Amino acid sequence: MRLADALRVDQKRVIAFTGAGGKSTAIDHLTKEISVSNPVVVTTTTKLHRNQSSIAEAHLIAQNPGELSRLSTLLGNHTSVLVTGEVVEGEPKWSGLDQSTIEALHTITQTAGAVLLIEADGARGCSLKAPAGHEPVIPAFVDLVVPVVGLDVVGAALNGKWVHRPELVASLLGLTMGDRLGWEHVASLVSDPSGGLKGVPQNAEVRVLLNKADTPDRIAEGGIIAGRLLASPRISAAVIASVTKPNPVEEVIGRVAGVVLAAGDSKRLGQPKQLVNWRGRPLVWHAVQAALGGGLSPVVVVIGAEAKSVCQVLAGDRVIFVENPEWADGLSTSLNAGLSDVEEHAEAVVLLLSDMPFVDEGLVSALVTEHRRTLSPLVAPRAGGHRANPVLFDRVTFPALHAVQGDHGGRGLFQLFSKVWIEWDESILFDLDSPEDLRRLRELE
Repeated sequence: MRLADALRVDQKRVIAFTGAGGKSTAIDHLTKEISVSNPVVVTTTTKLHRNQSSIAEAHLIAQNPGELSRLSTLLGNHTSVLVTGEVVEGEPKWSGLDQSTIEALHTITQTAGAVLLIEADGARGCSLKAPAGHEPVIPAFVDLVVPVVGLDVVGAALNGKWVHRPELVASLLGLTMGDRLGWEHVASLVSDPSGGLKGVPQNAEVRVLLNKADTPDRIAEGGIIAGRLLASPRISAAVIASVTKPNPVEEVIGRVAGVVLAAGDSKRLGQPKQLVNWRGRPLVWHAVQAALGGGLSPVVVVIGAEAKSVCQVLAGDRVIFVENPEWADGLSTSLNAGLSDVEEHAEAVVLLLSDMPFVDEGLVSALVTEHRRTLSPLVAPRAGGHRANPVLFDRVTFPALHAVQGDHGGRGLFQLFSKVWIEWDESILFDLDSPEDLRRLRELE
């Protein structure tokens, strides 16, 4: 997967990179990806080594807003432009832009439709860091902050070879110099408001880049760290990658929520299908177990008709009940109610029906795994050549899901968005709609 896709650059126009372990290489890679179809401006609010001048096609030195006058012309002739201050005296580095200059730069890039990439931190080539009092320098207008970590630091000693400002890391984590750094230490530092989250603007999204995932062990460690990072509501996702590779991203791990639709009155069946007992438990219980066992979090159960009974049979399960007073107006009202409850912090959502007993946690987990690998707008199972449920909807589809009306789910979105299929056995095609379906289900019990 491309780094631009993993960071969702199409939705973010100003991106600041902080931390350690490959910021400059990530910016270089991202510039090459984006500039194929969109102009890119690269700058720094700290310092940039002179050997990184080739990061863009053109280089503009600007000490003040007035010296940015040539930028529009440069963007007309080049796909990418680096903007820095003069060389720092006594150092082989370009100086960063001051506040007034970078604000003027932001205005110009917005007008030009360019993506602005900002190196907002320094790490002296280390794989992990804690920020000093003056770090990082993130402008208030940044849309996305990307804290970077090199996964090669896991298992390394806490010292200046691996860690920039190791004494600050030791203080934040309660360690002593020379201690071995575990995945739990990396996760704690990155999610600390005085560590990886320091200086993040209130309205900016945070997507952590876990870089140097170039072995199976490091990829696995990245997955463990990502799971811990998502305990912080401030972090949207963790990108596991090796930015030196042509296709750098292995996985994007974010929160995938589950919405179990259990609000209908099942007129055709003659009894509430969500409460039909099968293998000793109501069908809605089986749907919830598939969601929880498949790794969805949070799991919302939308209730309407038979609300009290559904709540009773799910008492003790880790679910959130969302009541839909308009359930009689169609399935779309329940879809909207459930989605509205989870969408703020979700990378994707899986919609589950409460009348499909053969959908299990294995299928739900397969949908989530495929989404992590592709970030496809839609991930759906297919059995015997037929599309089946449940379907995973990426967050890019949420506005279209909210636009669905009447007694329809998300099937219309298959004409609007790209999708990937998970091939599964035909048992998942069974759903409970009629007395005849109920007789068949009893035979399979």
